[in-house]
Amino acid sequence: MRISRCLGAALPTVLACLLLMPAVRAQADDGSSLDVAILDILKARGIIDDAQYAELMELARSRVDRERSEIDLIQGRLERLRAPDLQTEGGTPGKLRWKSSDGKWSFNLKGRVIGRVEDFNSDDDAGQDDTNFSADFRLNFEGNAGAENVTYKVELDAPTNKNRVDPATEPAFNLRDAYINWAFESGANAELGQFKFPFGREMLTSSAQTDLMERSIASVQFSPEYEPGAMLWGTAQNGVWEFYAAMANGEGRSKNNTPGSDLNGLRDGVRVVWNPLGAFKLDGPAFQTMDEETTRIGIGAAYMVNHDSSGLATATAGQDTETLGLEFQAFTGPVSFLAENYSRTGDVSGGPNIDDDGYTLQAGWLFVPNVWEVVARLSAIDFDVADDQQETVLGLNYYVDRHNGKWMVDFSKLNNQGTTPDANRIRLQYQLIF
Repeated sequence: MRISRCLGAALPTVLACLLLMPAVRAQADDGSSLDVAILDILKARGIIDDAQYAELMELARSRVDRERSEIDLIQGRLERLRAPDLQTEGGTPGKLRWKSSDGKWSFNLKGRVIGRVEDFNSDDDAGQDDTNFSADFRLNFEGNAGAENVTYKVELDAPTNKNRVDPATEPAFNLRDAYINWAFESGANAELGQFKFPFGREMLTSSAQTDLMERSIASVQFSPEYEPGAMLWGTAQNGVWEFYAAMANGEGRSKNNTPGSDLNGLRDGVRVVWNPLGAFKLDGPAFQTMDEETTRIGIGAAYMVNHDSSGLATATAGQDTETLGLEFQAFTGPVSFLAENYSRTGDVSGGPNIDDDGYTLQAGWLFVPNVWEVVARLSAIDFDVADDQQETVLGLNYYVDRHNGKWMVDFSKLNNQGTTPDANRIRLQYQLIF
């Protein structure tokens, strides 16, 4: 009845009818809606002319668009109620994560607690023997920052002192990783902040995932660890190839570049790795190949130059130093093997170059899968102008939950030439990751 009255009414009444009628969603432009049908009849009977037809048609379309926007807004609010802005995931160690509903922002929280006791027995009894308890607490934040291809990582370290010093000291709360990473569709990445300089496979492996408590003496001597800088890196052929190029202050963790025209040189370097049997992550034990009885191999080389350095991972302070590192790692079934060789040359002004060399050989065997592992390591440094050093380590690990919970015990024999006394060391540690 309302339609009949509208068809026989004057133009103002027709306009009012159109405004009061429920909007019809079906494709207004192809004449299938009720609004369009009424306007077509009014035009055919001469009640409205072409201009009025066009005006009323535009009014009908505007009304439909407005109501669609209102419905979309209501639907969006309902979806937000069903999926809150902040979503929580987790349930296993290291996997606690909060993220926005659109996935552009996320916050992953992971922590690590270590308790250790060490007994050090030197051949020089005068002030060298020591039994020390220590602990370490680390907190790790990482996630996405506004886009899927922009990520960040921050790692904070709050340790007690594990070093043998007199008088006893309390180490400072310190910053380790703190960087932003941009990933591109090509597979390349750009990183800016503080991170591990890409040199030395053992050093680049997280200390949470090694199968001995401390890195080898050669790794510590030749690899720079954390430094503020910038890095370009990427992979190719699904991880078969890895590429890294970095530049850093060259002064060590959290330190600025030394000012002055004769001291402000940077550290720069490159690293290339070939994984012929497929990509695999840096780790100590052979968890990645044990269950499937597969094999993974990584072969790499790294080269770095420190210009006018302060002496960190260099032959001598204030001189240019070049270091070449060769690396090999293999996992096959439950067996792991790591080999690294270092060669360093210091360009001393007005004198002969200083050449230092070092190596590390390490093997591990998970003789009870996922539970018990025995590890052995030999590491040595051949200094040009200092006493040579050699380290022999035998370790036994009990994995409660792989790296998330593990007991570690090792015995070390430290042999030194010159005036530095030889020593024995035994350590016991438990690591917990949450």
